[in-house]
Amino acid sequence: METARVYLCVDGSHASLVAAHAAIDLCRRWHSALRVAYVVEAIGGVDRPVASAQSEDMRASGRAILKRVDAMAAEQDVNAEPEVLEGVPFEAILSDARQWNADLIVMGRTGRTGAGRILLGSEAERVLEFTDRPVLIVPSTDTERY
Repeated sequence: METARVYLCVDGSHASLVAAHAAIDLCRRWHSALRVAYVVEAIGGVDRPVASAQSEDMRASGRAILKRVDAMAAEQDVNAEPEVLEGVPFEAILSDARQWNADLIVMGRTGRTGAGRILLGSEAERVLEFTDRPVLIVPSTDTERY
């Protein structure tokens, strides 16, 4: 039987760390493969790329977040495959998830409440809109655990 492949998107926010715990728990229970992606957003576009020092700072931040999630996974005996991506976040996520052949994409909900309505973060909305894979959006209601 082939192992399920869980694709986790993190950005260092509280919501993404809550989603990381959920994804790691799923992988532990299902004995699944876990890929953890952090996207360095393309700023300035093709014509005006980000200065290399700023871009390297963003990559370093991403590596630190991935290291934290990797440690969380290791505590649960889950082997995480970290990846720093670059580009437009939702496009990079969808492309990498497709190439990695993810069975499930997991993301945190960075939304707000108001008038009873929950808003997703714009990247989560775009992933939901354009993906051909199941997506699990994890609410970040637990403020004390992380």
